[in-house]
Amino acid sequence: MKLILPILLVFIFFGCATKVPIATKYKLDSEINTKKIQDSKCSKESLKVLQSFSSSMLMSQKMYYVEDNNKIYPYSEAMWGDSPNKIVSKHLFEMLRESNLFYAVINSKSRIKTSWLLESKVEDFMQYYENNLSSSYVKVTVDLTLIDSKTSQIVATNVFRSKIKVDTLNAQGGVEAFNTALNEILNDSSLWIYKQCQ
Repeated sequence: MKLILPILLVFIFFGCATKVPIATKYKLDSEINTKKIQDSKCSKESLKVLQSFSSSMLMSQKMYYVEDNNKIYPYSEAMWGDSPNKIVSKHLFEMLRESNLFYAVINSKSRIKTSWLLESKVEDFMQYYENNLSSSYVKVTVDLTLIDSKTSQIVATNVFRSKIKVDTLNAQGGVEAFNTALNEILNDSSLWIYKQCQ
């Protein structure tokens, strides 16, 4: 009888414990062909790329998908290596640093004062399922604002949108589509910022 009770307690304990599947972390790799600009009116200016704003949902590493236009769920076995707002900030910074448009491109953590600021807001960064889960696409929407830091006046503002069909109906397929969508956003925003420097 003394042995039965401990054995029973062990079975109850391990029977109630559930294994949580390990989530795969995903990162995005931008592949934009940045042209090195030699002369522009921005070549003597500096730019600070501020941390992107977003809803609290997009400040999380959870990877969300949408069903029936309004039902939002997190993937249980997939997550971002970094939150979408940080992903966008990082890639914007890298794109602008490589473009050679500005004398210096500084990230948001620096205390250095710059000529211009780039604010960004990530409005959408989710995978959508439709037609009873028979098809899927991703949407990325980023709002960019260039600000003259001396006057605090808006230089220019624009919204960039990309919608890409998902080939494989899962998180992995979504990540591949997000890569394409982010590259589109970066290419379009690069051209737009270049025009502000002409």
